[in-house]
Amino acid sequence: MPEPRTARNVTLMLAAVAAAGVAGVAVRKSRHARPRKTSASPLSPEWTVPPAQYGVGVRRNVAVPMSDGVVLRADVHFPTVRETGEPAAGPFPVLLSVTPYGKLAPPPAAQIGGGPTPHLIRRGYIEAMVDVRGTGASGGSFEMLSADQARDGAELVAWASTLPNANGRVGMFGISYLAINQLFTAAAVGPDSPLKAIFPVMAANDFYRDVAAMGGTPHLPAVRGYGAVYSLLNVVNPTLEFFTRGGHERPRSGGLAAVRQRGRDQRSYFGPLTAEVRAGGDAAYDGPLWDGMRPDRVLAAIAANNVAVFLVGGWHDAFQRGAPLNYAGLQNASVGRPATAPMQPGQPVTDRIRLMIGPWYHVSDFGGLHLQNLQLRWFDHWLKDDADAAISSSPFTFQAIGDRRWYHSREYPLPEATPTRLYLAPEGRLVAEAPAEQSVAVLPYRSRGPMSGRSLEQWSLGLNSFMIAAAGSRTRHDQDNRRLQRGALTYTTEAFDSPVLLAGPITLSVQLTADTTETLLVAHLDDVAPEGVNRPLSQGALLGSHRELDPDRTWYLPDGTVLHPHHLSTRSAARPVEPGELTGYEIEIFPTAAMITPGHRLRLTLTTYDFPHLVPTAPARRTLAGGTYRLHQGGPAPSSLLLPLADPDVMS
Repeated sequence: MPEPRTARNVTLMLAAVAAAGVAGVAVRKSRHARPRKTSASPLSPEWTVPPAQYGVGVRRNVAVPMSDGVVLRADVHFPTVRETGEPAAGPFPVLLSVTPYGKLAPPPAAQIGGGPTPHLIRRGYIEAMVDVRGTGASGGSFEMLSADQARDGAELVAWASTLPNANGRVGMFGISYLAINQLFTAAAVGPDSPLKAIFPVMAANDFYRDVAAMGGTPHLPAVRGYGAVYSLLNVVNPTLEFFTRGGHERPRSGGLAAVRQRGRDQRSYFGPLTAEVRAGGDAAYDGPLWDGMRPDRVLAAIAANNVAVFLVGGWHDAFQRGAPLNYAGLQNASVGRPATAPMQPGQPVTDRIRLMIGPWYHVSDFGGLHLQNLQLRWFDHWLKDDADAAISSSPFTFQAIGDRRWYHSREYPLPEATPTRLYLAPEGRLVAEAPAEQSVAVLPYRSRGPMSGRSLEQWSLGLNSFMIAAAGSRTRHDQDNRRLQRGALTYTTEAFDSPVLLAGPITLSVQLTADTTETLLVAHLDDVAPEGVNRPLSQGALLGSHRELDPDRTWYLPDGTVLHPHHLSTRSAARPVEPGELTGYEIEIFPTAAMITPGHRLRLTLTTYDFPHLVPTAPARRTLAGGTYRLHQGGPAPSSLLLPLADPDVMS
């Protein structure tokens, strides 16, 4: 077994990890997998954006009948001859987006899926924006990410490929719901489809674990907030359709009475759902309701259909967890490996699957990147056969929190990021060697406390940060997190003496006893500056009754160490905590990438709440009340934190 590393010397150890390991696990390296850093453009080679050649025309509310008789409505934006305003002859590829927020969505709702993209249309693309069934001007009934919508997507692809002046090739793009919709459509189209490439921005991998709940504890305010905004947009947008579009362009919506009914329909969908979760019904657990909202179930079909996928994610995004899992799953599926497994160092990868991820919220300016130029490049290559638009850099491109450089790799998890175990020790220390003697830290259950600024921003989709950044101020994810530490347990490393890159999945293993039949642990990981400011990096949580791991989906190191826990979270797998019995919990802290600079430390903060975002169900609240947890430090059953750490200087 290798000598355990300390926080101070970890970067020196990492410089020679070729033969080293953690807990006896060899670290495999590959010259093909080795990430490299660059301060230049995130994608290479450099590419020149072609000039705009066309004007923009539009046909409003085009009727598109689906196979079950429901009529969807589309706005078709197309290139025009500038001098005459007539449709340009083309032929042009078609970019399709299917939105539940309304194709007339006003700002800032347009940031998550409304309005055309003239930047692309003027460079030779037809754009078709379609209201999801049961929303906007489309007919039918709404059900979130239903099988009907996946079938609609495949039929809309076939329809789009035959539009006037189309070249028969189709791409899809959009953010959030539109991004998830792309994944389900790409799986439903089948082989040899007109759909050749998609560009999903901020897409989930598993809606239940990514956003609806964290470690089995519901994100009720986030779900309720989403439902409220959704209901509002489905009144606002049909109203805009009714009043702003006349003549043959106005759909037969049934007047304002139908507009009001549309809003009631949305409330009647989300209201019972949140009520059932709050009461501890089936919707509070993973199961059939959430199965249809899990793109991870269709990643193999996307790979089989040979659709090129450019994923964009954010380390502060509501779907922070999902983006790297989608990338790993698609790359695995493309070479016949399980989509739910970690990638292996040196495995073959395809340039048809890419991920770019940075320190961004759900709604973001992407650090000044011109995202539409990246979309244009992607689609020019796959839909127009432009060889100059091809991207040769490794397919996993990321920017770390606190570092403007771009890193490029091939696999996730990164083979160069060594899983490094640090132990929770007395006096609030994170140390490389478990204390020989056992001690106990006491954590009383509290249902609420100080708010985390990052958590508040993340679960409000970063809209506040987006507006603050647009005004030239700093974003909220840099806010000091020390307020959260009042009444909490904290564990801190020594100061690092060399730069260290934290990059990948993080696992907190806790051993504790409780005097209640339910427990709730919430873990925050922060970067601590020499002056004491705590920059929040990531977070995880686990409800004790959801602690059972799925052995087929949990990622393990060769010695059995849990690298990335996947909890079953089904009603049948839930089991109470035995009061007084020592119980182990593997807590998933969502993956991130952050540069830890010299003089800085890492701090783990343990609480029993994330106020106001995590809201246990009514039955769970009753069993949590009054609980006291006794966390083991050192001894035969130590608690520890597994961090993926790399030396950035050996990654070039």
